[in-house]
Amino acid sequence: MALFIRSLSTLVAISVALAPVGAFAQDATQPSTDTQAPAAATPQGATPPPSGDSAQKQLPEVEIIQTQPNTETVETETPGKPKPAKKKQTAARRTATKRKPKPQPAPEPEVVEATAPTEVTSPAPLVSNAGPLSSETTVQVAPLSGSEIPLAKVPISVGRASADQIATEGSGQVQQTLQQTVPGIIITDIGGSGFRTDVSYRGFDASPVGGRAQGLAVYQNGVRINESFGDAVNLDIIPSNAIQDITVMSSNPVFGLNAIGGAISIVMKDGFNYEGGEIDLMAGSFGRRQVGVQAGGNSGGVSAYFAGQYIDEDGFRDFSEAEVKRFYGDLGFKGDNSEIHFSLTAANSVAGVVAAAPVEVLDQGWGRTFTSPQDTEVEVFMPTLSAKVRATETLTFSGVGYYRHLKQRVIDGNLSEAERCDDNEDELCLGDEELEYVGGVAPTFDDDDAIGSIERINTDADSYGVALQAVEKSNLFGRPNQFLVGVSYDHGNVNYQTSSEVGTIGNRFVVSGTGAIVENPLELAPRNLDTENNYYGIYFTNTLDVTDQLAVTVGGRYNYATIDLKDLTGNFENLTADTTYERFNPTVGATYAIMPGLSIYGSYSEANRAPTAAETGCADEEFPCFIESFLTDDPPLKQVVSKSVEAGIRGESKSWDGERFSWSLGYFRTLNTDDILNVASQEVTGRGYFLNAGDTLREGFEAAVGYQTSRVSMYASYAFVDATFRDNVILPAPNTPTGTELCPEGDDDGDDDDDGPALCNYVQSGDSLPGIPKHRFKAGIAYWLTPKWKIGTDLVAASDQFFFGDEANNNRKLSGYTRVDLNTSYDITDNIQVYGLVKNIFDRRYGLYGTFFDTEETNESGATEAAGYDEDFEDARSITPSLPFAAYGGVKIKF
Repeated sequence: MALFIRSLSTLVAISVALAPVGAFAQDATQPSTDTQAPAAATPQGATPPPSGDSAQKQLPEVEIIQTQPNTETVETETPGKPKPAKKKQTAARRTATKRKPKPQPAPEPEVVEATAPTEVTSPAPLVSNAGPLSSETTVQVAPLSGSEIPLAKVPISVGRASADQIATEGSGQVQQTLQQTVPGIIITDIGGSGFRTDVSYRGFDASPVGGRAQGLAVYQNGVRINESFGDAVNLDIIPSNAIQDITVMSSNPVFGLNAIGGAISIVMKDGFNYEGGEIDLMAGSFGRRQVGVQAGGNSGGVSAYFAGQYIDEDGFRDFSEAEVKRFYGDLGFKGDNSEIHFSLTAANSVAGVVAAAPVEVLDQGWGRTFTSPQDTEVEVFMPTLSAKVRATETLTFSGVGYYRHLKQRVIDGNLSEAERCDDNEDELCLGDEELEYVGGVAPTFDDDDAIGSIERINTDADSYGVALQAVEKSNLFGRPNQFLVGVSYDHGNVNYQTSSEVGTIGNRFVVSGTGAIVENPLELAPRNLDTENNYYGIYFTNTLDVTDQLAVTVGGRYNYATIDLKDLTGNFENLTADTTYERFNPTVGATYAIMPGLSIYGSYSEANRAPTAAETGCADEEFPCFIESFLTDDPPLKQVVSKSVEAGIRGESKSWDGERFSWSLGYFRTLNTDDILNVASQEVTGRGYFLNAGDTLREGFEAAVGYQTSRVSMYASYAFVDATFRDNVILPAPNTPTGTELCPEGDDDGDDDDDGPALCNYVQSGDSLPGIPKHRFKAGIAYWLTPKWKIGTDLVAASDQFFFGDEANNNRKLSGYTRVDLNTSYDITDNIQVYGLVKNIFDRRYGLYGTFFDTEETNESGATEAAGYDEDFEDARSITPSLPFAAYGGVKIKF
């Protein structure tokens, strides 16, 4: 923190010292006026660069949020744009002007192609926008384009990460940029891979890991990309350099299932909004090697754009290598009243998701792991066709259709619950039942071998869908009005297979397979399941300007979901089942402009989340699942319904010379009924199941502030998130070290078979949900020392949080943390830039996720001795370690 404060002080001192010299930077981007001082001469060759990775062709700055390529023709004479100032005339000029000029025809207004609807502002500053969004920013309030309205009329909270901010952060992991730019977002890392982290927004998650309760709807160019089987979100397959911007909105039911906590909308670039090309080469700590390319342009009404990234690194932890190959391309066609885009997303991502490790293991080395291999490979192929037609001056139709193929392979080494049978130590038993093997192939192992297992999970999903939307912007009762209505259909077919191979544990807890696949007992038997889901939706919203200051929005969405499961093994006939969920979710809100630059907003909305096939297939405590693994005969789960209230105030001020100060303050409250949780199994170590755990509440407030001039940009935000249980519930807690009590059910003697008493957490209303820090603070500054050299720093801080498994809040918390990153760039020429990134400059060691493991079972299995540890485990805490100090450098070549 001391270095961060010193850095800020140094930047301020440099700013003051260079202010007279730096006048040229401001004058270069501002229109002249009668009272403006003469601009200092710009040094030869020192042309202020455009912000971030914008194209070589400089365009007027447009601040806009959208979720679909969308262009219209607009005139450059836009309200709010500064007019050229009149210059003082010399005597000679006054004499010359006495001559009566010949009449000249009035010039035609200049017309440019720009993303619509737009607000052309003052010339672009050197630095990217920071802090809360401008009230002039347009926000797409429905999945498809054409629904944009100004932020000043949006009655919910909105955040954004721009292409420039993604490029400045530099890691290629957009989750990091979202954490910096959106007050309510924090990162959780269950898998142990920076590419596959969770985005947690106000306590609601978008995660690539099966078993997480997904509470955010995620869209890419209008296509819902929550995967069919478990609603997981694979952000690692999207090229970060191809993203135009990412919008994060709080509860808006128009975005359909999973929008109980909000929606994330990703807009990709195309050849109409990106012209030029770029090659980005980067290397650095832990063997990181990264190449990114992008190019785009248009001719007449045809555009083309493509982007690709290749990222390879060794990782800072054992066995945490990652290789990511991802591509995005777009071909666009535009006429006077229509626009069509064909795009393709294709990727292959292989990551060592080495997960949490016992704190005593990490004491031996921050990069150590606990049980491996743990690898995840994801392949995605998604072509998309989208179109937009302007039928009349006020009526626009939009549509999108897509196909998505997902292939995912998970290999996960673990300790085994199976142990040598009491009456035959050459055989393995689970409880009193002897293991049987596929094909009769039994494992071979030595007497002193510790027994482990390798779980394999194969998912193949084919999805397709279509969405149509109409937007009418004609006046209603003589007042400006926007009415939209849309329908959507999403279909998914999934084949899901799992198996468990007996293995032995070696040095550093590496599990080696024996080739023996367990067939019985059923808890460990292979699964082979086909699932089919159909999601239907119809939605509408209407925003009416009741007065010049007051805008009122009403709307809603009807969701209808069917989920069909079919067991293909013949061992779980009751798993074959059909379930249906439906609900209409309303929304109402209003905004009021108190004065120019100051407005208030408020809203009420409802949303629902249908249980996924993964959750409905794993809801029986008698047959727990290895998440992400085994499915069993299960009782039905109830859908989750959220009810949200939100209110806030936004303010901003701008000066003639480009200074902008913005701020926002908002309150939110979301009550979930019948919330779904994943809890640990009492029967089998490492497995769990899903259940409805009553009501839960997320409540808090967010505050943000930003300041920007032509050469400095600063931001800060704070979020308070109080996430609590609202019902008294009893949850299993087999590994929780303290504060548990005997479960109310079990054997007559209170024992869980022969493993000792079954223990539970007795959760009281008001107890905190695990894994959600109450306090999160972000701040940053970017400063142009010269028109060619920029430096910046970003800080993220989070308070402590309860471990997963400690729902009753009886154990010590996972400690909070503060992380500071630095970045700098220098433009050698207009086309060549070198840059550097430093992550976690203070080398803070902290956990991004915390849970518990069974120390007694681990010690008794002989795994610690087999792994090379002299002493048994005593501390049940297990955490995912943060990235330590890391430095990277690169070069960008633009053309």
